[in-house]
This record gives sequence, structure tokens and C-alpha cells, in this order.
Amino acid sequence: MTNLLPIKDPAVYRELVNTLYRQSPPIFLGNIAVAGLSVFLLWDEVARGNLLGWAAAVYLLTVLRVALVWKDRRRGPHRLEDTSRRCRQYVFWVAVSGCLWGAMGPLFFAPENTIVTVYLGIVLAGMTGGSVASLSAFWPAYYLYALLTVLPFALRAFAHGTPLFSVLGVLSLFLLGVNLAYCRVMQRTLSDAIRLRFENAALVRQLTQEKDRAEQANHSKSQFLAAASHDLRQPAHALGLYIESMRMAAQAPKIERAAIETLAERLQSALTSMSQLLDVLLDVSRLDAGVIQVERRRFRLQDTFDTLANQYTQAAAAKGLELKIRRTDVRPDTDPILLQNMLSNLLSNAVRYTAHGKILLACRRRHDALDICVLDTGIGIAEDQFDRIFQEFYQVENIVRDREHGLGLGLAIVKRTAALIGAELRLRSVHGKGSCFTVSLPHRDEPARAPLPSAQMTLRPQAAGQHTVLVVDDDKQVLDGMAVLLASWGYAAIAARSLEHALRALDDATPQLIVTDFRLAAEATGIDVVHAVRQAVGWDVPALIITGDTSPQGISAANASGLKVLHKPLDIATLKEAMAIEVLHLPSRISPR
Repeated sequence: MTNLLPIKDPAVYRELVNTLYRQSPPIFLGNIAVAGLSVFLLWDEVARGNLLGWAAAVYLLTVLRVALVWKDRRRGPHRLEDTSRRCRQYVFWVAVSGCLWGAMGPLFFAPENTIVTVYLGIVLAGMTGGSVASLSAFWPAYYLYALLTVLPFALRAFAHGTPLFSVLGVLSLFLLGVNLAYCRVMQRTLSDAIRLRFENAALVRQLTQEKDRAEQANHSKSQFLAAASHDLRQPAHALGLYIESMRMAAQAPKIERAAIETLAERLQSALTSMSQLLDVLLDVSRLDAGVIQVERRRFRLQDTFDTLANQYTQAAAAKGLELKIRRTDVRPDTDPILLQNMLSNLLSNAVRYTAHGKILLACRRRHDALDICVLDTGIGIAEDQFDRIFQEFYQVENIVRDREHGLGLGLAIVKRTAALIGAELRLRSVHGKGSCFTVSLPHRDEPARAPLPSAQMTLRPQAAGQHTVLVVDDDKQVLDGMAVLLASWGYAAIAARSLEHALRALDDATPQLIVTDFRLAAEATGIDVVHAVRQAVGWDVPALIITGDTSPQGISAANASGLKVLHKPLDIATLKEAMAIEVLHLPSRISPR
């Protein structure tokens, strides 16, 4: 039996059928009681053979329906596929019941005995009215039952033709119409209640899941912050020791150049260690903020493989691992930098979690796709961990957050980047035997196009030529450090700690370049500084924004300005080149005062 109700949700439809079965007991009790009472009252009024035969049929049918419902309820929860069968089965027996009760009209109709006829009308009206509550969950079942019960009596009353029986026929049809309408209202109300119950249950489940996820995220981030704090404190502590050592060396009677060079290298190493951690956090925030632009082009994948080989061969060999990279001649059409970052994260994990054996990086064509695989013989990943390893701050078998095992952000970055470049990320792994991560890229064989030269490829830093640079930062130590550094590069630096100071400094000199922190005091930003200075001097002074904000909102706001954005801690070479490029593009009519 197909769904006769305008209900699209199969779960709601199933629950309505379940309600039919649950509400059956009152019907059965009513059938038994009314049939027994009818035999008692009509014993001397109608043919006893017909009366006993009818009552026996009602009792037999009731027993069969009780057995049917008992068997159905013993089966427990039912599948959605069983709903139509159960509905068809129930409606069939309801129709049989309606026929038996409707047979009272033709069998026991007695025009000469008004009391019997009125009693029949009352019984049939009571049976149809009393069944509304039990059968309204599925109005077609009730309609079938009520029509089969009442119509034979009404037709028989109209056929007799006398005014009294015509009135009885009309009244029976009127009550029938009222009950049918009431049944439709109750069915709609019940359907809405069931749907609302399901929606509430789904909402409770969703809220529970969100609560669990929030608690898990809070717990994971608490662990991460503890690990990140430790990782930041370690190089910061080392920096303090090296600075003190350098101070002691400076106070020595004789300054040894080699010792100073060694200390400088160690300072740089500690700073690099700190920068790597902050860069990872920045990568996640930039991906979440959606500010990373995909620059697709055709390129030789082998060049990327060669770069990765240079990056990880030594690290793999130090652990006694064999790093095999199969040569390839494919030229994918995607962002080479983002793809390289993805593969670098995967290779880094492979080296970190492989104690012995080998690591393989290879590419193969598969129909209209390229599958780039990173395979290792490491610890492997249990199948129940497949989803969790791509979450932030989660690491397999690193509960204590050993800093040598990273921070658990690499695979989260890989997953976000794969979605960004339109790649599919797949994982096959056997716990204890190894893993295979596959980055699948759409690919069509097309003639390679030579990449257009970019400005960054053709421009080279030039001499500063005593250009004036306005430096704005609300941190005095950073401001002093920038001023000393720019002076060593040959720039004339104007230092300002706020927007107001920057505008006042314009009375003494006009800058050819602005280098400003993004977050400043008094809720001002570097963007505000750039706009105010440009308005004051009357031309668009080139500007660089420097930010330590790793939140998606902060990164989005900085990038939305359209200005060149650099992130703290700064790579000095990157800063120097960025400044040189901006100075190189200065209009020829602008000259320092």
C-alpha cells in the first residue's frame, strides 16, 4: 500500500502507523463489551441464530486482531521498509471489522420495533465516534471503517421511507460527517506533534553533539595552549641565555669574532624555532579567514618533488629511513605553492611517525585525475581515528603532547588546503603497518604554457638611497628595534607610537614609505594610519602592514585593505625585499625632503 497521506517524511509516516497499533487495545475492549451487551439486549428482539453468528464473528475477529497486534509489538522497532506492509495489514482487518459492525443494520433492522432500530443507530454512532481517537492516526483507515459501519444502516433507513427512519438516516450521516472531519483534524494535529517531537529530538541531538564538540575542542585547545606555551617558552628562554652570553662576551677584554658569530647563529636558531610555531598557527588562521588566493598554473611536478627531496632526505636518513621519490613528467594545473605545502606536511608526518622502513612519494595518472601518494611503513592509524586526525590539535599516540611530534595542526592544514584547491584527500592505513595519504587532483593533458614573469621574479632590492620611512608601532621595544634596523639599511626612519604622533611627525618630513603595525592603541589600526597619512600628504604613499594577529577576523581585515601584509615574527630578508620593491615603485616626481 502506498502512502495515502501527504506526508513526505518516512519516519513520521512510520510513527503514525505505530500509533495505530499502540492505540488498538481500547478498540478491542470496546468490540468485546458492545458485542456482549448487544447479545444481552437483543436476545428476545431479533433472530437468535443471526445474533449469535454475528457476535461469534466479532469475537473471532477481535481475537485475530489481538494476536496480530501482539505479534507486531513483540518484533520491537520496525524498519521503514516494513511500514507499507504493516499499514496494509492493519487497514485490511479494520475494513473487516467495519463490515461486521455495518452488518448490524441489514441483519437486525426492525421497522416494527422502533426501540431496536434506535438502539442500532446509537450503537453504530457510538462505535464510529469512539474509534476516532484510536484510528485518527491514519485517516484512510478510519474513513474505511466508519463508512462500512454507518452507510448500510443509513441506506436501510432511507429505503424504509417513513419520516422517522429518514430522520434516523440523516442523523447517522450527519454524525458520520462530523466524525470524518474531526478525524482529519486529529490526524493533522497528531502528525504535527510527531514531526515536532522528531525535530525537537534532532535538535537535542544536535545540541548535544555541538556541546560535546565544543567541550572536546575546549579540552584539545587547552592541551594545545599548554604545549604551545611550552614551545614558545623554550626558545624564549634560550634567547635570554644567549643574550646574556653575548653581553658577557661584549664585556670581555677581547671580543672573539667566532664566539659572537656562534651566539648569533644560536639566537637565529631560537628565533626560527619560535617563528615556525607561529607560522603554523598563521597558516590555519589564514585558511579559516579565506584570504589565501589560489594561483593556478601549469608547472613541472618533478620540480616540487626535487624540492621536497632536498628538504626531507637528510631527516629521513638520520632515522635510518629510505625516502624514495619516483620521477614523473606530469604537469598539473594547480597552485604549486599550496600543493607543495600539503605534500611537505604529509612527508613531515611520515618521517616523524616512521621508525623503520621506507617512505614513498609518487604520482600516477588515474583516468582524468592525478593521484599523488605519500606512503610510509610507520605506526599506521586505526580506522576509528580517520576522522579525528584531521581535526585541529589532535595527534595519534601523542597524548602527552611531546613537542618533538609537532602540534597536531599539519593534517588540519592539509585538509583545508585540499578543499581550497579542489583536491580530494584520501587515506588508507593499517594500524601498526603504515599509511598512504593520497592527494587527487583533476587533470587533463594540455600543452604546457610558459608562466608569465611576475613582478617578484624580475624585481630586485635596490639601494635605499636615504628614503624616509614612517614606522608606527605602539610597542616601544619593537619601534626602537625597527628604527635601528632601518638605519642600518640606509633609510631615514621616523618613529611614531600612535596615529596622532605619526601625523605630527609629518611636519618635519614627508615619508616615501609607511611601515605600520596593524593593531595600535586607542582601537586604531595601521589601515587608519595609512589613510590619514595619505590624506595629509596628498598622495598614495606606499605602505606595508605588519601584524601579529592570527585570528581569522584580524587576518581578513588586514588583507581586505589591499595593502601588502607581513606577519610577525618577521623574516628580515622578506621585510628588506618588500621595502625595496615598494621603494622601487615610487613615482619619480616624489623625492625625499
